[in-house]
Amino acid sequence: MLKHIFLIIVLICCYFLWEQRPVRYGGGIIVESKPMVTHIAFPNSIETDNYIITPRYQIEGKVRVIANKRYWFDDMRHVSSVDLLLAWDRMSDEDLLRRMLVKIDDRSYHVQMTKPPFQRGNIHDNLIMAHTIPATERIQDKLKSIRRGQLIHFTGYIVDIENRIGNEWISPVRDHWPQQRSSQWVWFEDLEIIEDPVK
Repeated sequence: MLKHIFLIIVLICCYFLWEQRPVRYGGGIIVESKPMVTHIAFPNSIETDNYIITPRYQIEGKVRVIANKRYWFDDMRHVSSVDLLLAWDRMSDEDLLRRMLVKIDDRSYHVQMTKPPFQRGNIHDNLIMAHTIPATERIQDKLKSIRRGQLIHFTGYIVDIENRIGNEWISPVRDHWPQQRSSQWVWFEDLEIIEDPVK
């Protein structure tokens, strides 16, 4: 009996690892443009039972997900259970990504070079760390299914969050663009997982 239970656990783990395997497209930049960010002059807040979510900027674009993390025990998991590290331009290039270790840990991201030297310039210019807030359960399911390396097209809002006792979580934005290496709370209004990188 124990052997059968162990075998079932192994099969479940194998299936989970297979479903989460990274998506690879080969060398070359596959997302050229950064997302478009537009300031909202007169935002309308979105209220839930426990939080007030205020859109500050509209955001839309096609990006590559180079790291993701799902939270099970985090204090904000009921608001945002999935973090995504979104990339474009040279950070969407498989040749560059192969020389890096990229991971998300404790609501922040870390990039470590494994094979220097690398292209000049600041790699963080081509990254946004998004704490995702789904507008619907369908989008939540999509966010949970995203694999590292996939391309997505999304529309939504960079938001600030306040709970009913006055605690705030602010998305740092300067000159209509997220501050470098900052973490943004992003309301996902729509989300498409792109299977064909040519689109």
